[in-house]
Amino acid sequence: MPLYPKLPARVKPSELTMINPVWIDIENDPQEFVPHRSVTFLWVMRDDGHIIIGVEEPWKYPEAFDPSVKKMLDEMKAHYEAEAKYYAEVGSIRDGSGGHPTLAAWFSQTGQASGHAGFAYIGGELRYVGDHWVLTNQSGRFGRGDELKSGEVTEEDVRKAMDDAAERIRQKTGLVATVEVVKKG
Repeated sequence: MPLYPKLPARVKPSELTMINPVWIDIENDPQEFVPHRSVTFLWVMRDDGHIIIGVEEPWKYPEAFDPSVKKMLDEMKAHYEAEAKYYAEVGSIRDGSGGHPTLAAWFSQTGQASGHAGFAYIGGELRYVGDHWVLTNQSGRFGRGDELKSGEVTEEDVRKAMDDAAERIRQKTGLVATVEVVKKG
């Protein structure tokens, strides 16, 4: 049974109104991807088939981005440090920012966020392990782990989608990644 696009099962409060500001559309902007080995990248295959890569809390990893976005990263850092201070003062926990749902957004041709947003076939992590890059489906929202356990999707279908994502990343950026299916949610 082929995978179908889905909305994430849950979205953190900070992700409800956030689009990951340093997301990279591998199809259209592969030159923006800087595969720094110390950074764990998030990825999704949106329902239009585009592979989008980003980083959660990207201001912590400026080495993963082109120097042209440094000013934006500095502004993000200041914003989230102020937000963390606020949450500490009111005795609440900040829920992070920039997770997988923030990579599944769409934009209109005018550059505005589209109402048709949030669906993805699959998502996970791209990270350097040992001596090579690994592409996993490790995502609580788009990784398909729960559906693998319940039998709603097959490992073959998940692997096929991940192989497709890894191949398109290779074609566009030259980065070769081993695919590793994670079966837990």
